[in-house]
Amino acid sequence: MDYNTTSFESFYGGGASSLSPEYGNFTGYRMSASQLGFPGSPQTANQLGEAINAAKQGVKAFEVQMLQPDAAETIPKQHFKEMRALMKLSGVKPSVHGPMIDAAGFDDKGNWGQEFGRASNERRMFDTLEKAYALGPEGNIPVVFHSSAGTPGAEFRPGGKEEGRGDVIMEKGAMINRETGQASQVKDRRSYFLSTSEKDFKLGKDDLEKGGTLMTVERSVDNSNAVDWDEKLKGVIIEKGKVDRALGQLWQNAEALNLSNIDINNGDERKVFNQAIKNNPTVQNEMVKAEVLLENNNLTFRSLFNTAYKYGTDEQRKLLKELSSDWKKDSEEKSSNPFREQMDASELQDTYFNKFKDITSRKLIEKGGLLVSDERFGAPKIYQEANEFAMDKAATTFGNLAMKSYDKLGADKSPMLAIEPFHPGAGLSSTDDMVQLVKASRKNFAKQLVEEKGFSKGEAKDVAAKKIGVTWDVGHINMIKKYGFTDKDIVKQTKKIAPMVKHVHLTDNFGFADTHLAPGMGNVPMKKILEQLEKTGRFGEMRKIVEAGAFVQHFKKSPHGLTMAAFGSPLYAMSGDSMGWNRAMDVQGAYFGGYGTTSPSTHHQYFGAGFTTMPVELGGQQPGGNSRFGGTPMA
Repeated sequence: MDYNTTSFESFYGGGASSLSPEYGNFTGYRMSASQLGFPGSPQTANQLGEAINAAKQGVKAFEVQMLQPDAAETIPKQHFKEMRALMKLSGVKPSVHGPMIDAAGFDDKGNWGQEFGRASNERRMFDTLEKAYALGPEGNIPVVFHSSAGTPGAEFRPGGKEEGRGDVIMEKGAMINRETGQASQVKDRRSYFLSTSEKDFKLGKDDLEKGGTLMTVERSVDNSNAVDWDEKLKGVIIEKGKVDRALGQLWQNAEALNLSNIDINNGDERKVFNQAIKNNPTVQNEMVKAEVLLENNNLTFRSLFNTAYKYGTDEQRKLLKELSSDWKKDSEEKSSNPFREQMDASELQDTYFNKFKDITSRKLIEKGGLLVSDERFGAPKIYQEANEFAMDKAATTFGNLAMKSYDKLGADKSPMLAIEPFHPGAGLSSTDDMVQLVKASRKNFAKQLVEEKGFSKGEAKDVAAKKIGVTWDVGHINMIKKYGFTDKDIVKQTKKIAPMVKHVHLTDNFGFADTHLAPGMGNVPMKKILEQLEKTGRFGEMRKIVEAGAFVQHFKKSPHGLTMAAFGSPLYAMSGDSMGWNRAMDVQGAYFGGYGTTSPSTHHQYFGAGFTTMPVELGGQQPGGNSRFGGTPMA
């Protein structure tokens, strides 16, 4: 008999169908209950109480929640030791979810707090690693940190061959002013210029968004750099015009007074010069004015030089160093005539400013028979796409954390960093960004191992790969559906990240919000995702933490039994596929609304004792008491 196709009428799932191994709210992926763990509630500092509650329900993994920084700071240090003892006694494996702070150093308004903010966040994150070490000193305890928690994000949509821009397109993003740390939004847009073709004008006749020239997010950032730099250069040129006019007037007066060729190194001529200046306050004022204007313009030039050196390319830095050296030599040659000295200084500034403009100007080179921009030149990247900017900062933080942990907590005992991509649309949340972030963090860590510990490059690379990886949150990746992606895309992204995954968060939603439902209650392609992770050969080593806090909050019900049903967990250790939780959950009915108490405790209290007088943790119906397990005061 095919139990999957048997037809019958019933309010419930039905006895016939329940004989099928696939019966019930089954995701299609079978997993033992021993692999499923709980997190504590992030809203409470009483993580010890949360750990006790998890142990009562028989879970074998528990994630201490330190997500909310203020609540995390309220957890007494004694609780970490007691949680360690409790979990060691009950065979529960610990992990830690670190506080929601930005590894790159962004604040909650999306602005970068400069290097001080990044370093401050790094110190706080290391404090979490030390607490995790107290919880699991045996070593390699997973510690989860979000890839970002303030970094301005980017929104992506599916691409296509017809657009010629790849499978994934950044439609909306942000750029960071690296000088000020301020963020501003940018997005794809269509623009019309004098150079727009007739064809593109026609395309935009009825729909302006179809014609003109496409300004991508990346191109908008480049354009902002070019425009901003051009304005800065124009400012120097305009102010230099004022200098030249002042010097011109001063020179005329100097010639009229026969002072344009005087040598102040000659004592007699210096006396004549001083007396002439003293008798002509107008010339004296013009001289001071010209000197101030020239110095101000020189300071502006120096400021631009500093910006160009900091945010220019390697080739530009090389040329700017040479320019600086030449300037120093030439500026040391000074005329013995004060008027000529100012004129020479002005001419020197003109000469070097023109060379400077050339170094920071866009250049073209021939490539494949076409003229294209030379990436070695152009306006300094004062503005940078937010993810690109944050990548370097966050990788510095994670690499430093791994090194400090390795150095202070021990080579084999230090925790493992499991970086979790945040919601799609947040900074550093795309799979490509995550792959790049982990690679960059490992590279930073490995470099320090080689330089400070004398490791070979191969040894350092292996250690870095062990200590830095990814927490794959199946609910987060499912949320790319709101941008038009499909289950197929989700599986593709999982396949890409799988080699780096070391820790798993299991949760469900419908693709539009991180609703934290129990597995099997939304549309996350759970089976296909887990099959991809299983192909790594390390799936058994990964701790699977079921994040269903919202389900608990809204429905006041433990998700553990429902999760075991969703994964068809065997009822008995030796049962295999013969009997799983998915088939047992609906024995008394499939309605979530409840069916009342089938064996009321009052019945047994009045008419006889039984198992119902035992605590719920042991199969009865009496609420637990004061103990960690049995509910009795003496336990």
